[in-house]
Amino acid sequence: MNEITIGIALSDLNLADQPSRLTVPDDLMAYAHRFSNTLNTETVFFELQPEARFVNLTTYPDQFQGNLHNPWLKIMYTEHALQRFLRSEHIRIGLHMPTTGRDPLSSNFYAKYRALEETKRVMDLAQAIEADYMVFHLATRDKWTWERQDQVAKGLKIYKEIAAYYASRGYTFTPLIEVLPYPRFPAHGGELLSIFNQAQHILHNTRIAFNISHLWQTYRRLMALGQWDERVSFLDHLEYSLSNVCDMIHVIQLGGCWESETHAIPGLHPQQNPFDSPLKLRESPGIYAESGEINLNGVLDLVVKYTLGVGRPLHLILDIRDRDISQVLEAARQIRADILARVRERFM
Repeated sequence: MNEITIGIALSDLNLADQPSRLTVPDDLMAYAHRFSNTLNTETVFFELQPEARFVNLTTYPDQFQGNLHNPWLKIMYTEHALQRFLRSEHIRIGLHMPTTGRDPLSSNFYAKYRALEETKRVMDLAQAIEADYMVFHLATRDKWTWERQDQVAKGLKIYKEIAAYYASRGYTFTPLIEVLPYPRFPAHGGELLSIFNQAQHILHNTRIAFNISHLWQTYRRLMALGQWDERVSFLDHLEYSLSNVCDMIHVIQLGGCWESETHAIPGLHPQQNPFDSPLKLRESPGIYAESGEINLNGVLDLVVKYTLGVGRPLHLILDIRDRDISQVLEAARQIRADILARVRERFM
């Protein structure tokens, strides 16, 4: 049986743990300890999502220097104990490029170069802590009026700059292209394989971060625009997409999808919590449809089918936002237990 790892996303934008005086990245050791205890596992799996400012402008529009007050850069330069901890054998780390307030596709030179420079600083961090992977966005803003093929061409051009920096530094983490909500890209199975192949041609070890929540968001947006064939269900399209690229998926990302919400706790209404309400993990399709939420039972079946079922490892990141760490970890514990049960039912 291939490896099964369930992890969580952690961002410095999350304020839900402030009452407990926990912050990211300063308290990553404490987060790791709680992760290990709650999930009863030695292997800790985090996808770190830094958004703090990494650079300061020195010469307009394209000369920058590192922001020495950035807490993530301190891991590289002064917090040596935390760096050693993150590099230990029982810690699996992914990094995510900063996206909030950044736009590498901007026609404004300062905005473009600042976004690129900050992405490079996170790449430096990923290598310093021996991260397993780093997630890249080919687009960070919804640009509804910009011709789509022009956007894709510009996004791939920016990826060439990222690839050149990666190669020049001899970096070894796996670069991932993330599935993004329409009109960002790649947004759906119809274009994912084509855009991925172009990105892999630029950087040969590129793989996919398959974000199911973003695919759900694309589905709902295109349905609202009348651009989705209503005969094709979300699960049908998810299966089509997974079957096309399953060999290239490095990690799957999932948040709770309820109407327009995409980063709630999977299987719960946004106002519920996993201690008071059990996650709806094995409901019938009608129950999910009645609530206007993603068919989590069907989604998890497909995740198992197109990872372990095709001889691939299952690496799942739960991307849950605006919840305190105890709720996030309890959700991860329940989902991990359910996936292990599905594996036993299917393969044993």
